[in-house]
Amino acid sequence: MPKCCLYCRVDGASTESNRLAMNQQLTALRSLAGQLGFSISAEMLQYESGLDANRQSIRTLIRDARHGVYDRVLVMNGDRLARDAEGLAAIGEKLTAAGVWFYCPDGEIDLAPAYSHGYFRVATMEQTM
Repeated sequence: MPKCCLYCRVDGASTESNRLAMNQQLTALRSLAGQLGFSISAEMLQYESGLDANRQSIRTLIRDARHGVYDRVLVMNGDRLARDAEGLAAIGEKLTAAGVWFYCPDGEIDLAPAYSHGYFRVATMEQTM
């Protein structure tokens, strides 16, 4: 049975409204894990910005994946992991290299497509021209 980590993130402090949003993510992802037949081996609940793709929670997510704690990560959507394409691709590449697959309520997602870095660089160059 695949082992998964539920990764939930809300941007901001642990206020009442943010705790409600966090609980909604967690409830939805627990349900998704059950539907997919995954056992939940970790739940990461983060009240922090997603701008830094190298933040501590992401480093922990990668470290635990490399140590075999889980082989699936469930998130509500990719922007819960990172707020830009380059950060998301970097996280995806590291976790994919660790053998991790990603899922959201809409299905399996590819966080590190082969073209992602090149596309981001081209898009950035076009914006500066």
